[in-house]
Amino acid sequence: MTRVLLIGTGPLPDDGPRELGFPQLRARQFLLPLLAAGHEVLAVLFVRRDVPSPQEEDAVQRAVPRTLTVHGQPRSYEYAVVRPDEPGRFLRVRDLRREFAPDVIVTAGPFLPMAAGARAAGDEPLWVDVPGDPMCEAQAKALRSGSTDPIHRYRQMLGQALARGDRFSVISGAQRGSLIGALGFAGRLTGDAAGDELVHVARGSVEGLQTHGDTLPEAFPDLPDDALTVLFCGGYNNWLDGDTLLSGLLGAMDREPRLHLVSTGGALPGHDESTYHAFRDGAMASAHSARFHFLGWVPLETLPGVFARSWLSLSMDRPCYEAEFGARTRILESLERGVPVCTTDLCELTHELAAANLIHVVPVGDADALADKLAALAQAMPDGLSQRWATHRAQYGMAETTAALLAWVEDPQRAPGGVPVDFLEDSWQELARLQDRLEEVWKSPTWRTLGRVHQLLKRLR
Repeated sequence: MTRVLLIGTGPLPDDGPRELGFPQLRARQFLLPLLAAGHEVLAVLFVRRDVPSPQEEDAVQRAVPRTLTVHGQPRSYEYAVVRPDEPGRFLRVRDLRREFAPDVIVTAGPFLPMAAGARAAGDEPLWVDVPGDPMCEAQAKALRSGSTDPIHRYRQMLGQALARGDRFSVISGAQRGSLIGALGFAGRLTGDAAGDELVHVARGSVEGLQTHGDTLPEAFPDLPDDALTVLFCGGYNNWLDGDTLLSGLLGAMDREPRLHLVSTGGALPGHDESTYHAFRDGAMASAHSARFHFLGWVPLETLPGVFARSWLSLSMDRPCYEAEFGARTRILESLERGVPVCTTDLCELTHELAAANLIHVVPVGDADALADKLAALAQAMPDGLSQRWATHRAQYGMAETTAALLAWVEDPQRAPGGVPVDFLEDSWQELARLQDRLEEVWKSPTWRTLGRVHQLLKRLR
């Protein structure tokens, strides 16, 4: 049995959060197999204050015991919450690491857990999960924001993780090559590391999510009996091609009066809010506004009912490097719940699913082709999806996708160090030291007292 500090994003799906995205699914994907293997786990999860979970308040102050059912068996672990937008977040993770004294540290999910693992680790072996190329995500975010800030911030965080990690996981084979190149640039591909497999592919998995249920969100529309409900489920991210999605839907609605769009999810606070609002504003200003239904983030227990009433789900990417190196877990979720998918085909996952005749593919950026596809499917939707998915889904199971991680946790080893890259490491290390010092100041009683006095004076003025 190994003592594992797992750093990820919460709340977990089992807590029934109001918002559920890939970062939380990734934390679950790593946690459950670790518990099933009998390891002792402390899960430190970043949870935003505006995403409440009834079990989290005690866990903000200290690590608390939790239980999850894994393969029908109750499994105990410890759980702690860290606020991602509060000062001292990385120092808090470091304190929890010191108290728990793990044998190994594992990060799960994009960006913040990766950075926290690199900053909080001591001498323990560190597995860093990098599911999706951070610099490609930064590019997509910079395009939306019109600022280079995401590029600088993501590069700093990735650089620290590349310098400290002992093993890495990625979301696709394509991204594996990208990360190996980044490790070489960071000075990690030394002679001592030759033959040492640093990067492993851990595909996404939604195994075990609730797939059946009749409960619907209160805001679910009263649709006609013959409605063909197209579902968009999840966050509207930087790489979503909202313009093509909207134009294609409107073109299909012109030809097929039964089509309706139901949207669950929406803007991603602190990450991308403009994509959702631009799509929604365009839809509500259209001639078919009455057939667009925006439910926002809905209770997790209502999603099976929403999927059960959906005829088709959509995923539409703009051409970008993020789409090429990443994956689309929302497609796996739709297939797991028995709903056909219409999507662009830019990533390794969609290549595999298209080859297995499991998805309906449309060209990138072609709104007319999307309208044609939806109109054609409305006339004759192919069947047999459930049987085809049943024969294909095993490779996306949790045990299969985390096999390399579980094997490494049984015998974790530190990887050989790298060659210093002065113009990178000096600045990254200095930035990390300055950030730690700032967090120490922000956490101090003096600073907190001054902050309260400042707020009081503002109210008095």
